[in-house]
Amino acid sequence: MVGKILRGLGARYPWLSRWLGGRLEIELPAITLSLVVHALILAGLAFAGYQVQHEAQREFRAEVADNSLASDSNFQELDQTADPPAEVPQAGTFAPNLAMSITSAPSAAGAVPVSAAEDPTHALAPELAKLDVRRATEVIVPTAQLLGQTVSIKGNGAETVGGVEGAVDRIADEIVRHLEQGPTLVVWAFDASGSLVAERQRLGKHIETVYSHIKQKDESNLAADSGLLTMVVGFGQNRHAMLEKPTDQVSEILSAIAGIPQDITGKENTFTTVGEIVGKWGHYKGARNHPYHVMIIVVTDEKGDDESRLDQAIAAARHAKVPVYVLGSQAFFGRDKNPVNYVDPKTKQVYHNLLVDSGPESIMLEQIRLPFWYGGLQYDYVDSGFGPYGLSRLAAETGGIYFITRFDTHRMGFDPARMREYRPDWVSRDRYEKMVEKSPLRRAVINASLITQQKLPGMPGLVFPPVDAPEFKDAMANNQAIAERTAYTVDEALGPVNAAARYRNREPSRRWQAHYDLIRGRLLAMKVRCYEYNWACALMKKDPPKFKSPKSNAWRLVPDTTIRYSEKAAAAAKEAESLLRRVVEDHPATPWAVLAQRELKDPLGFKWVETYVPPIRRNNNAAEAKKKKKKAMQVKPAEPPKL
Repeated sequence: MVGKILRGLGARYPWLSRWLGGRLEIELPAITLSLVVHALILAGLAFAGYQVQHEAQREFRAEVADNSLASDSNFQELDQTADPPAEVPQAGTFAPNLAMSITSAPSAAGAVPVSAAEDPTHALAPELAKLDVRRATEVIVPTAQLLGQTVSIKGNGAETVGGVEGAVDRIADEIVRHLEQGPTLVVWAFDASGSLVAERQRLGKHIETVYSHIKQKDESNLAADSGLLTMVVGFGQNRHAMLEKPTDQVSEILSAIAGIPQDITGKENTFTTVGEIVGKWGHYKGARNHPYHVMIIVVTDEKGDDESRLDQAIAAARHAKVPVYVLGSQAFFGRDKNPVNYVDPKTKQVYHNLLVDSGPESIMLEQIRLPFWYGGLQYDYVDSGFGPYGLSRLAAETGGIYFITRFDTHRMGFDPARMREYRPDWVSRDRYEKMVEKSPLRRAVINASLITQQKLPGMPGLVFPPVDAPEFKDAMANNQAIAERTAYTVDEALGPVNAAARYRNREPSRRWQAHYDLIRGRLLAMKVRCYEYNWACALMKKDPPKFKSPKSNAWRLVPDTTIRYSEKAAAAAKEAESLLRRVVEDHPATPWAVLAQRELKDPLGFKWVETYVPPIRRNNNAAEAKKKKKKAMQVKPAEPPKL
């Protein structure tokens, strides 16, 4: 049989006949013939694999080239002149301090009971509806509760950096690395918005250190004789080239950065700017017509208002082989806005908690917005460990690095090595939406997130007057309404989440596993709390107890481990606690674990205890204070600036 195969191959390929000595009729040992045939088959498969891979790569490169920016994006909007900058810096939230490019590592987790019999809320769950993942939401941000520590993430080709000095040194390393490949043009693109003025001016001093470090590291003196050139661009709604042409003079670079005019439109067209920089200087050639390697460094504290141009910017940068580096803020976990304080340079008026678009770290909001009950931090803003989606993806796909850089350290951080496996899906929006649509679990997570973005009323009151007090009925009615309002939203979000429970162990992503377990655990816990609260209130109204102490004058609800509403509620409470404990155990030192631990802090049941509430002292000047307040409200407040 083997001989026939060889003779057939020899007839088709004469070189094979010559290689075997020209006599395929020779009786070779069977094992020799077998080895020859298998070697030929393996060689053929390898060649076919190479052809497939080669064709795929060629097709991908063509797709990138075809998706480049339109021909009219030629940086014509660049204004070669600029107004002087504001003399008084404004406070902002710019926070560059680490390099980040993270890989994901799937891992399985333990099973969760999902049948109707095992899940006490499953019978109440509606059918999983098809989710419109393009649905827009408007986030209403509660009072901020910030966490504190320093964050750092290690990325591809980079080490962990701590603070601005570390970021400066890493940028110098990257520039020197490009210099080793040939003449290099560095284009600094600075966000000109008001939220970044103070940090931009401070960073200008560190830029001088960057070039000082380059000089120290450039042992071969590659930067000399215009080997290293720099261009500075300021951007907001429009773009301003701050130099007439690229320069190798550090003094000119620093003057250009200091001269960036503040943009008051509140718009940051970041990706349009990157695309136009590539169009203008992506194939830059020097005085002797020598081509330059070009790298872009974007400095911003916001995510960019023109994310629709992200794919075009990536395609243009990749086609021109221009890596994009970003010095930017860290996105908050599952939040798209960040509160900042701002000082008006003219009036010196301080504006507190103005919102800037700094996230989220994912394409869509992937976390619920649910207030915590009882005293303690609300964790409205928890660091995600990642930059905003668009800028992170821009850096990752062009071969750059996202440096999360911070001038202050009053924020929470997570272990860089651990956070690698929780990287968001840095893919195109279309691909992301297809991934969500194909996964009932991911649809449920996004659905729950969208439903809970509305502003919920918070925790109902825990202290009530005696039943025979005139204000008792109103206090009960108002606070029960709060619990009912929360329970309604929780039920709406929990239905699809419960319906997707059977898909939990099929989800390969650690990030989405953590999302699902935390969301289901928190929603179940809140549902039980709302039912237990109203049940306790109903018992107080129906069969009020008597005070045992003569000093007591009020009743207070305190957390209790006993669930009294029903057996199903008790089973749901156990399920919620089990899910939350699993999040803490399976995802330690992550945002998911922080939020799960906060939810587990207090039991889900309630019990009444008698207490004493000191009488409210009447303010004799209450009427006068009320009059002053009314007069103050009539004065039109200054319109907050657009950041």
